[in-house]
Amino acid sequence: MKFVIKNNILVENLKKIIRLLVKNTSLPILENILIEIKKGILFLTTTNLENEIIANIKTLREHIPGKTTISGKKILNICKNLPTTSDVQIQLKNNKIYISCENSSYILSTLPAENFPNRQNFDHTSSFYISSDTLKNMILKTEFAMGKQDVRYYLNGMLFEKKENCFRSVSTDGYRLATSYTFLKESINSFSIIIPNKGIVEILRLLNTKETLLHILIGTNNLRIYINNLIFTTQLIEGKYPDYNSVLLDQPKKPIIINNNLLKQSLLRTSILSHEKFSGIEIIIKNGELKTISDNQEEETAQDKFNVEYFDNTIEISINVYYILDVLNSINTKNIFLFLNESQTSIQIEPENHSSTVYVIMLLKR
Repeated sequence: MKFVIKNNILVENLKKIIRLLVKNTSLPILENILIEIKKGILFLTTTNLENEIIANIKTLREHIPGKTTISGKKILNICKNLPTTSDVQIQLKNNKIYISCENSSYILSTLPAENFPNRQNFDHTSSFYISSDTLKNMILKTEFAMGKQDVRYYLNGMLFEKKENCFRSVSTDGYRLATSYTFLKESINSFSIIIPNKGIVEILRLLNTKETLLHILIGTNNLRIYINNLIFTTQLIEGKYPDYNSVLLDQPKKPIIINNNLLKQSLLRTSILSHEKFSGIEIIIKNGELKTISDNQEEETAQDKFNVEYFDNTIEISINVYYILDVLNSINTKNIFLFLNESQTSIQIEPENHSSTVYVIMLLKR
């Protein structure tokens, strides 16, 4: 194996994939990058067994095909300290990697490429294209509601679901639910998969770029995304996701329209004296006024109020203040639509004129 590449191009791509490297005494090859060159394309691969990122770099220069693995941390540190626009020559000889650039040269140990746990073969059952900005916004609107180390392992991730021509993201921790959807122009096979929390975090990081068209492949146990010159693959969570439709209102009645910022500021003021354990806030809406009230274990109280356009039956609910603040922070419209279900066990919140995104929060017992 032998090739020459501009140092700035190599460093740029190493930075994109280096995050997956993990310290692993039982499997030290996970600290390495798989380097492979064939047919004029350089492939750089990292994995932590759960996620994998491949960077593809086209090179028009002469090269000798081959592959090996070397320490990701060492090669990145070496290249970051070499002249930015200089040529870097990398060659494999006698199971050692030789790196040379102008007046500098290095010899690094390698581990066999055959031992690197990469997913070269990927069979998919469904695939589609979607704008990176569309997917990013769907994830940002819903990711906060994912479970965190929940014993119900299927909640520690986000549902991606395709039914008919609708693609939906859903997350819930059992106390709140967030869902957003978009319509796909193409006709594809239906699917329902759960992407783990860590996979969602990596996808968001990779989508922090200029808008581009993504190609998404759905496999039996993995999800694969092609984004520019990167290929990201993540394992899926096995299990059946809860029936989220059962908590969504079928035919919401007339909503209570509330100014998002006024409600947010009112909740922040009264949350100061909320109970440390339960974080409960009382919300009372009557006679054109919304009042927020809190108290705590030290018998301290706080109250705030502002005007709303509501003159129907009095509404009194108790809710976790941080759950509703998470929802309000993810909404960028001036007003929100608030719906109360008939059993008064939950509220449903939607951004004004944006019914493609819906939030449900379970209420506290009063």
